[in-house]
Amino acid sequence: MTLSTDGGTSPTTRRTRRRVLETGGAAAAATLVSGVLLATEWVWLVSWADPSPETAAATWAAGTLLVVVGLCAYAYANADENVAPEGGRASESAEPGRPYDGLGVPTAVTLARGFLVAGVAGIAGVALHGPLSPSWAWAAAVGYGVAAALDALDGALARRLDRVSRLGARLDTAVDAFGLLVAPLAGVLLGELAWWYLSVGAARYVFLLGLRVRERADRPTFDLPPRASRRVLASVQMAVVPLALAPGVFDSWMPLVTGVAAAALLLGFARDWGYVSGRLGSEGDGDASAPE
Repeated sequence: MTLSTDGGTSPTTRRTRRRVLETGGAAAAATLVSGVLLATEWVWLVSWADPSPETAAATWAAGTLLVVVGLCAYAYANADENVAPEGGRASESAEPGRPYDGLGVPTAVTLARGFLVAGVAGIAGVALHGPLSPSWAWAAAVGYGVAAALDALDGALARRLDRVSRLGARLDTAVDAFGLLVAPLAGVLLGELAWWYLSVGAARYVFLLGLRVRERADRPTFDLPPRASRRVLASVQMAVVPLALAPGVFDSWMPLVTGVAAAALLLGFARDWGYVSGRLGSEGDGDASAPE
C-alpha cells in the first residue's frame, strides 16, 4: 500500500477512494431513478412479466444496486493499487509504482462497464419471478453488448492517456469474469441460453478455487506461460453472449456457436490447469496467474 509520510493512507489513495464513492453514488442514483421509471413510465417493458411492474422494478433495482455496491467496495478496498504497474505493461513514460491522482477516465470506463453488468444482474433477478417479455432479453443483450464493446476502449484509453494502472487491470479482470458469469445466467433464466453454458462463467472461479485448494494442501503451483489465446477465447465469449441473449437473432445457429465457443474456453482452462499443476511442464515455480 502507498503510504504518506505520517503513516496514514496517501492523499492519492484518498482521492481515488473519493472518486470511487462519487461514481458509485451517481450509479446508485441512476439505478433508483431507472427503477422508478420502470414502475411508472416504462411499464411497457414489464407489462408482460409475471410479477407486477412494481415488483419487477423493485427486484431489478435491488439486484443492480447490490452489484454496484459490491463493485465500488472492491474498487475502494484496492484504491492503493491506482499506480503504474511493475514490468512491461505500463507505457514508456510511466514510472513503475507511480501513483495516479484520482480515478482517471480509463478506470471510470471500466467501472461504467461494471455498472452495465450490474443492470444485467438485476434482469437475472427479475427473471427468477417467471417468464418475461422479450424486451427484458433485449435489454440484457444491449447492456452486456455495450459492456463487452467497451472492454476494448478502457485499455486503449489507458495506454493513450498514460493511465495504465494495477487498479484498472484488477477491475477489468473482475468485470470481465463477473460479466461472463451473470450474463449467461440471465440468458438461462430468460430462456435464451442452455443451462450448460453456465460452465463458461463458472470456469475461472473453479480454477481459482482449485489454486486455493492446492495452496492449502501445500502442493506446488507453477506459473502460466504467456498465451494470447486466453484473451482471444474470453473475447469470443463476450461477442457470442449478447447475440445469444437477443431473441430471434441467429437462434437456429446458437446451440452450435455457443457449444463450440464454450468447448474452446473450457479446453483452454483445462490446458492451463495442466500448467499450474505441473502436469504439462512449467515455466518456473511461484504463484500462478489466473487466466483472463
